[in-house]
Amino acid sequence: MKIKLIMILSVMIFCWELWAEDDLAGTSGFAFLKINYSARATAMGNAYTALADNADAVFFNPAGLQAMNKPQATVSYLNYFEGIQAGSFSYFRAYNKNLKYAAFMQYMSGSETRTLSDPNGEYLGEDGTFGFSNTVMGLGGSYYINPLITVGANVKFLIDILDQNSASALAVDLAILHQTTNDNLKLGVALKNFGTQISSYTESDYEEDLPNTISVGFSYNPNEKFYANLDVNKPLAGDYAAHVGLEYQIHELLALRSGYKSKAEDWKAGGDLEIFSGISLGLGFAWKQYLFDYAIASYGDLGFINNFTLTYHF
Repeated sequence: MKIKLIMILSVMIFCWELWAEDDLAGTSGFAFLKINYSARATAMGNAYTALADNADAVFFNPAGLQAMNKPQATVSYLNYFEGIQAGSFSYFRAYNKNLKYAAFMQYMSGSETRTLSDPNGEYLGEDGTFGFSNTVMGLGGSYYINPLITVGANVKFLIDILDQNSASALAVDLAILHQTTNDNLKLGVALKNFGTQISSYTESDYEEDLPNTISVGFSYNPNEKFYANLDVNKPLAGDYAAHVGLEYQIHELLALRSGYKSKAEDWKAGGDLEIFSGISLGLGFAWKQYLFDYAIASYGDLGFINNFTLTYHF
């Protein structure tokens, strides 16, 4: 009863914050932490906080690691905008029946055109290109408390390199997964990217705020073939967003998925592709010990991204 009361209060506080106007939207640093690389989650609109039942749970809700028993590894690749390359890796093991853990890494790299300006900010032309990259490395774990409650946490090190400068930070994620009194319904709550900057891009020691995010998710699973998920995310320095995802197992070898993100309006600019804003589709194909997932997601007039994940069950 006490644990349930704490969870209810947490959700109430979260919902109150959802409606608070935030003048700091989009001002946090280390923005690459907002991007996820799981193809299954991407196809389901990233509505994954309460489902998170594979090694990629560390990127959404580490408490979900409790769903597995045998070792598992995933590798993801994301074909992002402007030739940016990104991906992730996660490896899961069970320490015992109550404690399970995973190691993970994410990366992103690319290049941009260098522009020049005078002291007054007037444009002076271009001067070649410069590179950028960022990396996240960490450990996550989940602990089984009872049939209703599993808790999880991540500790991760971040480094962001921009041309000849770099910044680093240390962050944690905290999460809960709750099996409700309805056997088909799960509730997940995740607090992500809370931490502190270790080093700055420049000698001025300007502090970049991390993109702190609170996510509340529900996963409805009326039978072994169908999942319906809903996530509500609130960046502390941003506006709230809702994510909806569906998955249907049409065959033991094939699953179809779809999703939608409510922030679709941000990607509409009057072009031919704006009608597809926020929509994502994908599939999962299982063969022996392998699972291949693919997703395509629309960012309206910005274009489409393709996401691939390969999972190996040991």
